[in-house]
Amino acid sequence: MKPLANRFDFVLMLGGLSALTALTIDITAPATGVIARDLAVAENLGALIVGVYFLAYAVGQLFWGLLSDAYGRRKVLLASLAGFALASIGASLASDFWVLIGFRALQGLMAGAPVIARAIVRDIGSGEVAAKLLAVLMAVTAIAPLVAPILGSGLLVLFSWQAIFVFLAAMGLALFWLTFRIGEETARKTRPERLSFRFVFHAIGYLFRQRDFLVGMGISSLTFGGYASILSLGAVVVETEYGLSPAAFSTIFAIGALFILGGTVTVRMLVGPWGLRRIGVLAISVLALAATLQGVLFFLTPTLTIFWAAVCLYMLAFGLILPSAQAVAMEPAGEMPGFASSVLGSMLMVAGGIGASFAAMLYDGSHSAISGTMATFGALAVACLIAARLYDRIGSK
Repeated sequence: MKPLANRFDFVLMLGGLSALTALTIDITAPATGVIARDLAVAENLGALIVGVYFLAYAVGQLFWGLLSDAYGRRKVLLASLAGFALASIGASLASDFWVLIGFRALQGLMAGAPVIARAIVRDIGSGEVAAKLLAVLMAVTAIAPLVAPILGSGLLVLFSWQAIFVFLAAMGLALFWLTFRIGEETARKTRPERLSFRFVFHAIGYLFRQRDFLVGMGISSLTFGGYASILSLGAVVVETEYGLSPAAFSTIFAIGALFILGGTVTVRMLVGPWGLRRIGVLAISVLALAATLQGVLFFLTPTLTIFWAAVCLYMLAFGLILPSAQAVAMEPAGEMPGFASSVLGSMLMVAGGIGASFAAMLYDGSHSAISGTMATFGALAVACLIAARLYDRIGSK
């Protein structure tokens, strides 16, 4: 029998699970302003539709990783997908903005699929094997930004914003069925004793003493924080400043998503001959360039073409960084891949929530909120690697 890492159907299932959160976020990107107007709140509050999902997802991941370590990946994954589908149905029925935000938070809390998928990857491989598999999953996940905004716009045109959440419910149920049919238990043994504060404090203490975990987590999370600005305010900015409709935003967003896909494919191709360290240097160099360009644009009034070219460069850096930095971060996971994956994903979403909120606070009707957020968070990610390298150099003397 083929190893699970080489089975197309199993990898496809993992890709779908990994892409669920990206799909859930990106499909709402064209609709944030529309939903805010329809439910009679200020347009910039539409950013909460993205931001609250990030923050709730960050909290939920901690529990899903522990539960999957304690009771096995497959059973916990099925419970997560069922809860996600029910929360999506609730969101589709909401007639008040804050009720919708509540169901959106519940969606985030129940979205354990991506964190469990990462734990499964660590169960069945490590090092270059894990990096290659994560790059494949990231490539599948990168298809979501290509398809999801267009799909979201289509549902808005043909039906209404409620149809977006009906679709997400159907997606959750489809993944539930697929997991039930072909999902296998990959945890070598269950560890129910890990459902305790003692284990959590011990595990967090261990992980936060590991240099590779801290650096990989810091770089990937901060980079994602900058990317979250385009998810939360992109549609609003291109409509107010550049006069584009939600459908047109979906099209240009898909162009940016191609750059994410290009980054992940590059990692997949080069991680073998180059190794993770050299891939990391390439990724952080592209990010530094993207952050610098966005910093310059913060003080200017660029055309849509120039602004979006800078956004695409940042998306390329994001595609390079996420699989490589997360593979580095998962290396010290040892016997706790589920919990390590939870903490990693949780910090990613916290940074995303902060990035979305930061962009909302900067918003003045122009592109500067996005440029300022990408420049700030990109620069912090670059500083994270520089600080780690300086620490290594001082420690070696």
